[in-house]
Amino acid sequence: MFNNTNLREELDKRKVQLLPSDVNAVLDEAFSVLYGAYCDDLRIQENLDTAGENQSHFSWKELSLERIYSVKEIEKTCVAYRLRFLNSKQFKGLIPSEAISKIKALEKHLGIELKNFKIMAPSDRFLLEDCDKDPLLFVELGDGYHYLVHQWGNDMVWYRELVMWPLRSFKTLGITIASVSLIIAMIVPTEAIVGSGGTATAFARFAFFIWSLASITAIVTYIGFAFFKNLSTYQWNSPFFKQDF
Repeated sequence: MFNNTNLREELDKRKVQLLPSDVNAVLDEAFSVLYGAYCDDLRIQENLDTAGENQSHFSWKELSLERIYSVKEIEKTCVAYRLRFLNSKQFKGLIPSEAISKIKALEKHLGIELKNFKIMAPSDRFLLEDCDKDPLLFVELGDGYHYLVHQWGNDMVWYRELVMWPLRSFKTLGITIASVSLIIAMIVPTEAIVGSGGTATAFARFAFFIWSLASITAIVTYIGFAFFKNLSTYQWNSPFFKQDF
């Protein structure tokens, strides 16, 4: 009397029979939506692979203000962590589908096509023009401002800013060389400075400090030229592997 209920049968009882014409219309509509999305993806990828022009004018009130950054703020971050801020066409990694989706949603929200994308990332994530970790995708708004569209990858190691501090500028590099030279001059044993049985004087220590300073400066200069390394202040937005000062 009381049989178990088969959900498929209950579902079929409520099913509205579709006519062949209805099926074709549903399929055509689905294909149209999928094809339109595919074309949008191709267009966005093409804009990411080219250096586009600035955006059409629109009200910044339509954007999330906490995601808008000035070029000065970007420069300070790039210099501190030794990053590059370059056109997205030079990025050699794969831009994830989540970024494409966010661009598409942002375009729909603003009602314009977005172009001129930039990426902040370490140098090794870019194809630099004269070449022998965690990217951030921006779109340029104009007037020196950029909008953060998407971030992916792992977090940067906590000590990167400290390790890269000497390479920020000539000033930080000079301070680092002088500090290392002073430490060496203070900890080197007396015998190594004036010979066995000698007494280290303030002048001898100072002379050894000058010698250490000159030696370390020469080594750093040689490494800089040999490996084409530049200071972060000069390379943060340069598309070249080596940038003359």
